[in-house]
Amino acid sequence: MTDVITSLLPFAIVLVILVVVHELGHFITAKLSGVKVLEFGIGYPPRLFAIKRGETEYSINMLPLGGFVRLLGEEDPGDPRSLAAQPAWRRLTVMGAGSFMNLVMAIALFTVALMIPREVPAGRAVIVQVVPDSPAEAAGLEAGDIILAIDGRDIPSTQDASYNIRLHLGEEIPIVVRRQDPLSGSSTTETVQVRPRWAPPPYVYEVQPGDDVDSVAAATGYDRGAVREAAAIETAVPAGTVLSIADGAAAVVYTWEAIDTVESVARRLLVDAGAVASAAGLPDQDALSPGTELQFTQGATGIQIASQYAFTETRSLGPWAALTGGWRSTTDSFKLLRNEVYSWIKGSSSPNVSGPIGIAQVTGEVFREAGWKRMMDLGAVLSVNLAILNILPLPMLDGGRMAFVVLEVVRRGRRVAPAKEALVHYAGMVALLLLVLVLSYFDILRIVRGESLFR
Repeated sequence: MTDVITSLLPFAIVLVILVVVHELGHFITAKLSGVKVLEFGIGYPPRLFAIKRGETEYSINMLPLGGFVRLLGEEDPGDPRSLAAQPAWRRLTVMGAGSFMNLVMAIALFTVALMIPREVPAGRAVIVQVVPDSPAEAAGLEAGDIILAIDGRDIPSTQDASYNIRLHLGEEIPIVVRRQDPLSGSSTTETVQVRPRWAPPPYVYEVQPGDDVDSVAAATGYDRGAVREAAAIETAVPAGTVLSIADGAAAVVYTWEAIDTVESVARRLLVDAGAVASAAGLPDQDALSPGTELQFTQGATGIQIASQYAFTETRSLGPWAALTGGWRSTTDSFKLLRNEVYSWIKGSSSPNVSGPIGIAQVTGEVFREAGWKRMMDLGAVLSVNLAILNILPLPMLDGGRMAFVVLEVVRRGRRVAPAKEALVHYAGMVALLLLVLVLSYFDILRIVRGESLFR
């Protein structure tokens, strides 16, 4: 029951805030445009209670799945104060205001998140391996190089390095590294041009006689978890499993989360990975069969990176720097989403689409793993996705309604009959509800199996 609450409550709070902000955009622009607003509702019916102020009802409804604004005459221009009776530019403004507000909300959330002190990795990214025949090798990157900047941005951690590489898939970008001469001990700064790949092939390692998980991890630069996964050594533990992990004179009790791995638990509890595997009942043998080919995901550039230091530090930004960073994070979100769609088209990744239940699961996992501070980042990303989704020219959504207005302009004022437009939006609503039901079915199956969207 506790897991259900920690999943649903943060999700409901985030969703209501984002949707209410979205609808507030429609509400404000409609009021300023003289359009009659019949109702501003939080949640969806059945209605709990409502009050009327002026000509508008303000309602609280039972289903906490967002909110809505009901305007007079959205398709029928019969009343002069109806939405449909307004000039085309005004209707487009009212319809597009929701997505605009979500973009503003995303910038605000990213900005506030950057101002809040948080623990971040303290060390820069060090290249521990360069895969043969990769863009990194062609560019001249070497093991031991410390990444200083990517495409002009300072790179203070491994997270920033991975993020900025994903941001520039298919583009040639300058990477600045610091390289130390092993003989003289002096260091130089080098700038190389690297083009991260959309669909990198797997990196194949052939197990040599005497190899075990640790020696392969040292030779390839991949961690033990990746080696065990490549060797098909079972590492799955059902979510909710309670482990009693012996570590010296004491025992640590830990409840396994869906996103956990042996290595992540070992790092979090500062215990040996073997002790975690033993407590979880996983095979502890690390021997590998000579001649076995292990396939690893090598990444867009073909480098493996590690943190320069094994500790974290508290970091935050001032208001102006945070605002600049919030704007940049929002525009980056658009680019990352575009890259994700391109990756689907190019076959380098498959769509990982989820419905409300799956998003609630992710929200709960983020909240339990990282607390409310990370919820602001997640809320910002969801706000960007909500803005994009609603602006798409799909029936029933804001973008679908805007498409009819644009069609009217193209046809020099000739409208599609209100009854026909309403029918199209109704069909879109039915299709959307069916899609949500299908996605929810697969979300429930995944949760029952104890799986996570993060892996």
